[in-house]
Amino acid sequence: MLRNALRVCSIFVLALGFVLTLPASAQEEGQTMDQPAMDESAMDQPAMATEDGFQRDVAADLERTGDKLISLAEAFPADKYGWRPAEGIRSVSEVFVHVANGNTLMPGGMGMKPPTDVELPPDMPATMAWMKEREATVTAKDDVIAALKKSIAYAAGAVRGLDGTTLDDEINMFGFPGSRRAYVLILLTHNHEHLGQAIAYARMNGVVPPWSQPAATEEEEEAPTEAAAPEEG
Repeated sequence: MLRNALRVCSIFVLALGFVLTLPASAQEEGQTMDQPAMDESAMDQPAMATEDGFQRDVAADLERTGDKLISLAEAFPADKYGWRPAEGIRSVSEVFVHVANGNTLMPGGMGMKPPTDVELPPDMPATMAWMKEREATVTAKDDVIAALKKSIAYAAGAVRGLDGTTLDDEINMFGFPGSRRAYVLILLTHNHEHLGQAIAYARMNGVVPPWSQPAATEEEEEAPTEAAAPEEG
């Protein structure tokens, strides 16, 4: 009888333990089921890093292209700055100043803050007149290079600081509507376009772009310098 009683007590204790665990399990299951589902609309929103990446990539390419423009401007002899392939076509200096003008004016036309020493022309005719005057007056090699360097630094900085949420806003700068993003790309391609023009000018004048110069061979790098002549006496 004692053995039977112990068996009954054991079964009761096991059953009671099982029943006591049910509420906790049910509560845990309820917590899992009640967790809010991920908002699918949030998954569709573009990350700001993507927008920031666009400005960063364009600014970096502006700087790379600008480095080539500057090095090519430096490679041109000063007496070639007035050379032009034909009458009525921009000269060497005018091409570089034209790039600098675009870098200086276009960001302001897109709503970015212009350089502190530049007052944006009020309309397109005034803008064209301002650009032509600069091309006609900024002709010395050192002045052209200084204007080019300043414009590239400004344009790259302006693009980096552009609010990514405004990239798809529509603007109208050259007589046709387009997104701010499209006009940023026009700014970039403008530099590429005239880099190609400047390369053609350089080749026509026997100037090799610095980045196309042949690398020195090991023999040339290791060749001893010419010995100085012995002093007399």
